[in-house]
Parts: sequence; structure tokens; C-alpha cells
Amino acid sequence: MTTESNSLICRDVAVGCGTVIWNFVNLYGCQIGDDCMIGAFIEIQKEVSIGHRTRIQSHTFICEKVRIGNDCFIAHGVMFINDTFSGGGPAGDPALWAETEVGDGVSIGSNATILPVKIGAGSVIGAGAVVTRDVPPNVIVVGNPAHITRRLTED
Repeated sequence: MTTESNSLICRDVAVGCGTVIWNFVNLYGCQIGDDCMIGAFIEIQKEVSIGHRTRIQSHTFICEKVRIGNDCFIAHGVMFINDTFSGGGPAGDPALWAETEVGDGVSIGSNATILPVKIGAGSVIGAGAVVTRDVPPNVIVVGNPAHITRRLTED
């Protein structure tokens, strides 16, 4: 799919059936599954994959090398980071960027910042959390840096 207008830029995007994309987005080189909702004022960069039935609310930034599972909820203003500034500043070489993996059924609260980590299935990331380490499945994490506040039971 390639579309350009004043309010929508989509280049080389694979979009699944039933997915709704609102205006004022930048999407390029990414894959979006079936029955998703992509809100307004979102940027999703290349090499990003988003599973089926995932909702991404407005003002969210998803950088390269992020994989989001099925049935996830990404709230307003969530920022994904792929550069850890390990050399003391921005890494201009994409080979130095790291990957982020978000498991199925994860919910991420508004204004959370997600560094390159793995977030286990069924976990909840609290609003405003800064996730600097991997998150196991079925837990709630909050704070800066994010820490586990409780474990969730599986249904």
C-alpha cells in the first residue's frame, strides 16, 4: 500500500483486513495485522510488525525493530526507543540499534517509554513507566525504572 496526502503518508505498508487507520499518520515499511486500529498522529517505522486485533492510540511513536503481538493495547503517547546511546550519544548506524518484542495480550499505559526489551505475554505496563529491563509474562510493572508490583493469574 502506498498512499500520500496532507494527512496520511503510507509507503510500502502491508495492512490486514478490517484494519482502520486514522488520518495524520506516517507509516512506512511496516506490517499491520487484521482488525487493528491505528489512531491519529502516529508514526510507525520500517521493520515494525504489529499483530492482529491490536489497538494503538494517538501520539504514539514506534521506531524500527519493534514487534508487537496480537490483541495488544498501546495507549496514547507511548514511545518506543531502539537506540540505547551506548556510545554516549545517538548511534547513527542502525546496526547498533536493538530490538523490542511485545508479547500477545500486553497493555501499555499512556506516556510509557519502552527501551529495547522483551515484554512477556499478558503483562501490563503502567502509565508513565520507563521500561529498561525485560518484563516477564503476566505481571504489572510501574515506575521509573519500571518494577514489578504484582503478578497476574492466568485464566
